[in-house]
Amino acid sequence: MDGKALELLKKEFNVKDDPETLHKFSVDYGIMSPVIEKKRKLPSAVVFLRREDEVERLMEIVSDFKVRVVERGKGTNTLGGAIPLTEESIVVDLSGMKGFSINKQEIVSSPGTQFEEVGVEEFPLVPTSFYMATIGGFVSGGSLGLGSLRNGAVWDNVKEVTVYTPRGKVSLSGDDVKSVVQAGGTNGVVTRVKIRRIRRGKLGVKRTPFNSIDKAIDFALDHEDAELVSIRNDKMMRAMGYESVGKWNVIVGEEEGDGEEVPFRELITNFAGAYYTVVNKLKVKYSSVDLPLYKLYELPSNCMVDAELSRSQGIMFSHTYFLDCDPSLNGYKFDLHSVLINDRVESNRLSMMINFKRNYDPEDLMNPGKLIFQDG
Repeated sequence: MDGKALELLKKEFNVKDDPETLHKFSVDYGIMSPVIEKKRKLPSAVVFLRREDEVERLMEIVSDFKVRVVERGKGTNTLGGAIPLTEESIVVDLSGMKGFSINKQEIVSSPGTQFEEVGVEEFPLVPTSFYMATIGGFVSGGSLGLGSLRNGAVWDNVKEVTVYTPRGKVSLSGDDVKSVVQAGGTNGVVTRVKIRRIRRGKLGVKRTPFNSIDKAIDFALDHEDAELVSIRNDKMMRAMGYESVGKWNVIVGEEEGDGEEVPFRELITNFAGAYYTVVNKLKVKYSSVDLPLYKLYELPSNCMVDAELSRSQGIMFSHTYFLDCDPSLNGYKFDLHSVLINDRVESNRLSMMINFKRNYDPEDLMNPGKLIFQDG
């Protein structure tokens, strides 16, 4: 990168560029994919920010010197969101930008605040990496999570976002937040988030075995207002350590349910993160497809299957993981081995992201190479 730019950054901010730091901050959980890991490059420097005025000043330097920026919370993104694709870039660590306020209906937070610092029970949906993930990181790069069946995806629950771009500060509200939420930092640095707050009661979890996929699906759909509904075949269940299972199994976690009472944190850790746990344990290939509900009847039995019922923009579907096989089902591919935002966002939200990118970052300085936004 430009030597004058690096010198100015070191003068005005807390900057590290030693080999150990550069390596540490070139990695996120996306390296579990060998395809993503191969794209990883070491940044030129890591900049640590703690205040919004520092973000504002940084973006002035970014604009003046055409500095490429990769934003980072705690590095828990499994899709390479915090991995630099070029050595001519800086990683901006936002985990030190902490602080939040809370009322009966909303949580307002700085990007570096962690879910555990607020209380995971307060959020409409929570990532499986809740124990260390930042709110800003989840809003910028997350999508679904425990609670998304009942409450919708992250973009359905964010009310306001403040973002700094190479062309200045932008405040978004209502439907406009979809221009930034899940854009993976490609549209600017998020400094403030207002998200809906909920109140949860006690949760009960129940596993019900079935020999027929039809009966398993019917049972699952009868619980569409639950926090968690997952359809898993016998191979997936045994990979998770269960011995007494059916050919198909439905796991339901719901308020005041008649199953075993499970703390919300344990529900996230032991049930919602199943695919990640099994992939790391068995080192098998994996993929994901978002399926319309009628496609569930075609789920294969020759591999490990985990079909997580979810909602986005009011539509219920199955966010489905396939392990140790190559699924032939047609759906919307949620590519777990691509760094491109284009490979996992519905067309209406993608159009909003692209239009925002063209207006506020036409030179592709923010998390460059991860959002295709130019025609041709």
